[in-house]
Amino acid sequence: MAKNPTQSPEGESPFELARLLRLNQCLADFDRDASAAYEAKQTGQPRGPQSGFEALDRALGHAFAPGLHPIHGNAGAGKTAFALQVAARCGFPALFVSCEMAPSELLRRHTARETKTYLGRFKTGEFTPEAARALALRAIEASPLLAILDATQAPATPNHIRHCALAIKGEAKSVLVVIDSLQSWTDYLPTDEYESINTGIKDLRDLALGMNIPILFTSERNRDSMKSGGLNAGAGSRKIEYGAETLFDLERDSETLQDGAGEVGITLKIAKNRHGAAGVEIPLKFNGALQSFRELDSMEATERASQKVTTTQRGRR
Repeated sequence: MAKNPTQSPEGESPFELARLLRLNQCLADFDRDASAAYEAKQTGQPRGPQSGFEALDRALGHAFAPGLHPIHGNAGAGKTAFALQVAARCGFPALFVSCEMAPSELLRRHTARETKTYLGRFKTGEFTPEAARALALRAIEASPLLAILDATQAPATPNHIRHCALAIKGEAKSVLVVIDSLQSWTDYLPTDEYESINTGIKDLRDLALGMNIPILFTSERNRDSMKSGGLNAGAGSRKIEYGAETLFDLERDSETLQDGAGEVGITLKIAKNRHGAAGVEIPLKFNGALQSFRELDSMEATERASQKVTTTQRGRR
């Protein structure tokens, strides 16, 4: 057998070469994954960060795979709220890289969700400082593994994210990194939007695979897909979907109004899934006042499906 090349071809600039592997040389990683899956099944302990939504976790193979997991959605779908809730309840250390929202506002929203206190009440002055702080402390205690990296005033470079993720990971098996949002995160790069986003995606993918961790990021939609969504709806580059392990499409149901509980219908579609079936749609409810998503119970799911059929039939007439 010819020697496995390990250096750049003569005359070319140095670069790291792709590995040449026979199938039996893939067994070590294969065995490691099989052992991790078996241990998770036997112990009931997830092998990596989860979403906190039972139906979604089943569709993903019960944990986010190492790699990239973009989320996009239409206006009012709650992308940031969804990403923050996943980070807070993933069961592992989580680093939320905020490029758009101040950490204090994220804490307010986290507190609203975890204590079931309407978000607006924190801004009306009806709580004494002591009462507001007590609620915040309850929320902090509910998610002791969640940390925020404030990228609203200074850039969070890939290397800085790596160091921060390692710092909060400690002895845990994995860590979840969340970027909100991709387009805002890449603003610090001195190139145009297309090149910046492509560079950012490559940097995030290298970071995810180098650390063997999942990275979830929110993404704006492009103009053509603002209402329709879909696999190719991410703004700025088609590499958003091509480099993803899974891609999530959050869609606020246009036919449903806010109900008496303050909730609106949201459909979470798995537009791409390398670890299960793609095209799966998971009905959710979103309460903006509480910044909280929840899964539907069986009766609600049946009613939502019936409404969707009726809407489809009406559209064909």
